[in-house]
Formats: sequence, structure tokens, C-alpha cells
Amino acid sequence: MLDISSKNPAAGSQTVARAMELLRVVSTHSREGVRLVDLVDALGLSRPTAHRLLKELVDCGLLMRSHDKRYYLGQFAYELGLSAASHFHLRELCAPFLDKVAEATGDTVFLVVRSGADSFCLDRRTGAFPVKVFSVEVGNRQPLGVGAGGLALLAWLNEDERKAAIQANAPRLPGYGGLTPGLLETLVEEARKQGHSRISDFAIAGVTGVGMPVLDRAGQPIAAMSVTAISMRMTPSHQADVLKDLDREVARLRSALYRSGSRVR
Repeated sequence: MLDISSKNPAAGSQTVARAMELLRVVSTHSREGVRLVDLVDALGLSRPTAHRLLKELVDCGLLMRSHDKRYYLGQFAYELGLSAASHFHLRELCAPFLDKVAEATGDTVFLVVRSGADSFCLDRRTGAFPVKVFSVEVGNRQPLGVGAGGLALLAWLNEDERKAAIQANAPRLPGYGGLTPGLLETLVEEARKQGHSRISDFAIAGVTGVGMPVLDRAGQPIAAMSVTAISMRMTPSHQADVLKDLDREVARLRSALYRSGSRVR
């Protein structure tokens, strides 16, 4: 297990925080796995510190190490996810509304939630349009602001949380089509002014997405729903239709969440 038995409580807290960051990075690359050198670069840890934490996470089953020395989420992480799932029925509540948007628009619809400075893809639906856009798989995470759903989440955070998230993700943003903190702040400003997010070509060239947040009673985002299509399809006319469908179903979803008494924050 992780050794946090230190006479210095701050040192123990730091160990836990570092371990959690390692888990977040590994989960971001759940399909291809992550090498030790990549984790060292991403988190700015020394190689011995990263190696020690990784070994402890593997020993307790939260991570596993493949024959080619890549790290993946482990069996215990999977078991924890199954255990937690029974207490969070957000995905089930949202499913009918995702279905309606996918049916109405013909496009790919995503449901994302916030996870620290990341967005996490909780669910996805595909419409009938022949050209499908699978920009994010269910279970994947990426920096807040990348993708229309993540941008909607970021834009409706309070200012302090928004700035902290952008600052935390600054080193990662260039890997998403050359995004920068400045560009992201501009996209956030536009989203708040328009009442919806819109992002083109950054995560995937030739793809455009629009999104809307699902807000709690305090005006903070519980989740976000977005629609993504190839940019040639997302004409002003089609985008207007998509936004009408999104607005309608987000409002219905919000009411359903309130009626259910869901607390997802």
C-alpha cells in the first residue's frame, strides 16, 4: 500500500496528491498506456520518486505494468469504479436526453463531467448521419476546455476555478491543435456571451462541436452535453438546429436532475 506514515503530515499529503496525479495521467491514456519517462515529464517528478509511487500503486492493484513497461489502470481501480457506480446514477438519468439529441440532430452527442482540471466523458450517442465523429471515447479524459463539452464546463465555472484550471493545463494545451491559455480564455468569453460553447479544429482537424452546460441551482456546471460533427456539416443553419435541440433537452435534463434530488457535485 502507499506509505503515508510520515511524522510530517504535509509529506504524507504530498504523497497522496502525487499518487492521485499519477492515476489521473494514466487514466487519460487508458488505451495506450503510459511510460515512466512520460509520467516524469508530465508531472515534473524525479525518476526515483515516480518509480517508487508507481511500484506502490501497482502493488495495491490501482495500476498494472505491461511487459513493454507501460502503465495502465489496474484491477482494483476497476473494482472501485464498479462500487462507486451504484451511487452515481447521473449517466442513467441523462441517457434518454442524449438519445433524443442524437436522434434529432443525426450527429454524435457527448456527456461530460468535470474531474479536477479535466473533463471526463461519461457517455456518448451516435446519430444516423453516415459520417460519424468519435473524437472522445467513453471513459477518456482531457483538459477542461478541449472539446465543446469541456469548454462548456470550463466557461461556466466560477472565475477562480476557471483560471486555476487553465493555469494547471497550460503545459498540455499545445498538444490539442495548438491551443494556448490566451485562446482558451477567448473561447470561454465567447461561450459565456453566446450562451453555448463552440470549438473547431483544435482537438481534431475538420471537426466542430457545440455544447451547453447543465447547471445546478447555484449556476455551476453539473455536466455538459455537446454535439460534434464534421465541420462541413456544421453549417450556420445546422448549428442553429442543433442548438435548439440541445437547449430543449438540457432544460429537460436539468429539471429531471432536480426532481431526482441528484447531488453530483
